[in-house]
Amino acid sequence: MKEEKLNYLKNLTLLLVEDDDELLNKLKTILSIFFKDVICAKDGHDAYKIFTTSTIDMLITDYVMPNMNGYELCKIIRNKNKNIPLVIMSNYSDKEKLLNVIPLSLAQYLVKPVSYVTLTQTLVSMVEKLEDISYTEYLLSPTLNYDRTKKELKNESGLIPLSKSEIVIIELFIENKNKIIATTDIEFSLDPKEDKSSQAIKSLIYRLRKKIGKNIIINIPSYGYMYKTT
Repeated sequence: MKEEKLNYLKNLTLLLVEDDDELLNKLKTILSIFFKDVICAKDGHDAYKIFTTSTIDMLITDYVMPNMNGYELCKIIRNKNKNIPLVIMSNYSDKEKLLNVIPLSLAQYLVKPVSYVTLTQTLVSMVEKLEDISYTEYLLSPTLNYDRTKKELKNESGLIPLSKSEIVIIELFIENKNKIIATTDIEFSLDPKEDKSSQAIKSLIYRLRKKIGKNIIINIPSYGYMYKTT
């Protein structure tokens, strides 16, 4: 059962945040065994930039770090994403820190040093967190199912091919369902370093709507789009 849960991770990306180079490299080596990709950052500020510009499925962070600590990082991320599994590591298990993190609904709070057994148990807890919120299988509509681990879209007839950009947009809409997303935010999510014209975004949305249905993604004139579920 444990092995089955750990297998879920092979299609997921982890954001690992730790300011100690030696520990960061050690953890990355171990975690890379399980995850499709492990992206690293050395402080909360850089980690948040990565979170907003990449598809991140899980996060493990140190508590005490320069610029922005792990608690502040997780608090900001949790305000934007209610479901992503979060884990905080600390050299201490003091009462104040433990009380601070309770509202964050962490998958785990780890006290360093973290053993291999404890780390794998934590990964299982993170997978179970996803299972509890039905993260893996997401119904875009009664006939459309999106698998967030495999990045696959299916209907009654089978798989619907998706481009990398379409996957980014679908996941952006899922995380912001029933909210208007500005065209500029869609552009930034696709590639923060590359400017895309509004026509390019419009064409991309048009192709996606042909695959999932025009009534699922609503055009908000002169502003952006919304994935409407109600």
